[in-house]
Amino acid sequence: MVKEMKMNCDLAVEYIMENVKENDRLELSYNRVFTPGEVLNIDRSHYHGKKGTKVLIHVLEGTSSSTVEVDLEEIKHDLIEVNHIPKNGKEVVILIDACEAEK
Repeated sequence: MVKEMKMNCDLAVEYIMENVKENDRLELSYNRVFTPGEVLNIDRSHYHGKKGTKVLIHVLEGTSSSTVEVDLEEIKHDLIEVNHIPKNGKEVVILIDACEAEK
């Protein structure tokens, strides 16, 4: 059974930082990009006084293998959907309500 949630982009980033663990599967849909893969690292450090919100994902699609670092703060306004599949848990699909871009 899949749990479906609807939230704004800020809450979605907060959900990822609080609930996604290393080795979970995370699928991010943003702008025209789909990034499915296994989470290798979640960076919660502070950079230049700002809270870090970076996820390192080993992409699991196609025949090529690559690793991508996604800065969630940079893409949050383009987020459409997040699919979180924990190693030992229930799949969560987050549908993103539009967030206003900061001016």
